[in-house]
Amino acid sequence: MIRHVVLFQFAPGTAENRIDTYERDLVEYVAGLQGVISYRFGRDAAINPNTYDFSIVAEFDDEDAFRRYFDGDRHLEIQRATADMIVGKASSQSRFD
Repeated sequence: MIRHVVLFQFAPGTAENRIDTYERDLVEYVAGLQGVISYRFGRDAAINPNTYDFSIVAEFDDEDAFRRYFDGDRHLEIQRATADMIVGKASSQSRFD
């Protein structure tokens, strides 16, 4: 299993409706993919200062399933459509065999 964790920092003033669209696009994209065990995302709960604005935690059957997700044309389209609103990003992929 591959666990993919991503943290995003949005540009100041990013409109809520753009984030809503981003969330909707991610849900629609992942719904059509095989090999996705779980896919969760959320906006920062504002519990602590100096945190990221948005996170994704996704689990995939294997590396091939992760690659289908990550390298997919629709994922690349979503990345291009949101590039101007994302000013910071950190990610990690962990293997659990």
